[in-house]
Amino acid sequence: MSAAADSDLKVSALLPWLALRAIPGVGLVLFHRLLQAFGAPAAVFEASEGELRSVRGVSPALARAIRSFREWDRVERQILSLKARGVEVLTRADPRFPPQLREIPYPPAYLFVRGRLEATDLQAVAMVGTRAASYYGLKAARRLARDLAARGVAIVSGLARGIDTAAHQGALEAGGCTWAVLGCGLDVIYPPENRELYRQIEERGALVSEFPLGTPPEARNFPIRNRIISGLSRAVVVVEAGEKSGALITVRYALDQGREVMAVPGPLDAPTSVGPHRLIQEGAKLVREVEDILVELPQPLGSAAESAASAQFEGRPVVAAKPGHLPTDDPVLPFLGAEPLQLAELVELCRLPVSEVLSRLTLLELQGLVRELPGKCFILDQ
Repeated sequence: MSAAADSDLKVSALLPWLALRAIPGVGLVLFHRLLQAFGAPAAVFEASEGELRSVRGVSPALARAIRSFREWDRVERQILSLKARGVEVLTRADPRFPPQLREIPYPPAYLFVRGRLEATDLQAVAMVGTRAASYYGLKAARRLARDLAARGVAIVSGLARGIDTAAHQGALEAGGCTWAVLGCGLDVIYPPENRELYRQIEERGALVSEFPLGTPPEARNFPIRNRIISGLSRAVVVVEAGEKSGALITVRYALDQGREVMAVPGPLDAPTSVGPHRLIQEGAKLVREVEDILVELPQPLGSAAESAASAQFEGRPVVAAKPGHLPTDDPVLPFLGAEPLQLAELVELCRLPVSEVLSRLTLLELQGLVRELPGKCFILDQ
């Protein structure tokens, strides 16, 4: 087969994946339900309007929009533009899609990747923490990441200021592999001072996002990307985190995904020690040195596991992994019902900061419990 013919086949295979996700109203949860019902995006476009409407959450208008979709040329141009800019698209049907990421509730439909995300049997550990890190926290993250990378463990983090940056730098110093999961498009370097680090990660590891090119680093994107950070990893290590740190959202995902959670203790009087110390009190393993992490890692994925993962897409519907626990005690959930509630009203009822309410709504939406409507309104999705 010629290179041109092979390229055409790859574009054709990607088309239904990106096209379905591009239809207004098809969010991550609904995409997942459609995949469960029909097995593959191409089959969704071939389904009748009645079959589409049988899927929970598909309205008559959305069923008609799927049936009448004709913008294939636009999606094809998008794919060719991604390729020209060095961005690869890995769908869940691709055998190179990380098998550990398939295990999580509501895995991404596809990943945009710069660099190499092919060593899917490589042990990976997420290292997360506050952006406002102390010298102690930066030193601890850098040293632990360096020691893990020197032993062949990939370091996963979010390229944010503070602990994330130190973790990526430590892995690179050891000549190891590191993966950065972004809360924006791969063509948006955020924070801007990490431009050189971005380049080094692309050369020695991988930059990963599920957001299209051009997506800005909006606040609501980061809780969504955090589930990928923990999903790519076998364990999550928290180094410095305040009481309401975004790193603790990653911990919630890790617990739902069945990942190990560990924490590095800090000075007793430091605000950034509150998160790790609370986690340790609740059962997270205390980390003092790299051996504390290594001893908890499961065995690498074997070929049998990889074969089972890729076999999900050989004509069979996808079966969703279930969360380890549903947030029945979530402070936002009791205020939601069948009637739409605006974000501002929800914030007032919960008496929580807007940022925390949005983070919790994102978690609930990813678990299929809450649905967002136009105008920043939310309802229970039952």
